[in-house]
Amino acid sequence: MNFPSPDLHAYFSGRWNFLRTMFGADDVLIGEAEGAAEFLPGAGTSLLHYKESGQLRLAADQRVVAFSRRFDYEVASDVVHVVFADGMQAGQAYQSYRYDAVKQALLPVETHLCILDRYDGSYQLIDDEQFELRTRIDGPHKDYLVHTRFTRQPG
Repeated sequence: MNFPSPDLHAYFSGRWNFLRTMFGADDVLIGEAEGAAEFLPGAGTSLLHYKESGQLRLAADQRVVAFSRRFDYEVASDVVHVVFADGMQAGQAYQSYRYDAVKQALLPVETHLCILDRYDGSYQLIDDEQFELRTRIDGPHKDYLVHTRFTRQPG
């Protein structure tokens, strides 16, 4: 599928299911998660409110942990700015991405630093019904790869 001039606001809008895997150093599985996410229109034509919730199964002890997270996505043409919308970081910038038509992906313009740990993410737009988010987190305190595959909910 080719997205020469994607309408990223329309692309992400709606409800999605996701599967997530988290790997640590040496590709050791940390956990697997599944859940649901939605991108709902905000107050402006460029704003999307993202909300996810799900269950994480930790590989070490098979414990299941419920989670939820919220972000705001400001979509401006081929650039997406992501801002924390919950927790102590609410209102702070997380990451920014620019669409690359050749790779059909949103690639990082800015990374997020949490103390000295660096978060780099990219979105691969597979087709109208699915996309992947890969986030690499590395630094003195963290060494993770988080891979999330989103599939649009029917209807």
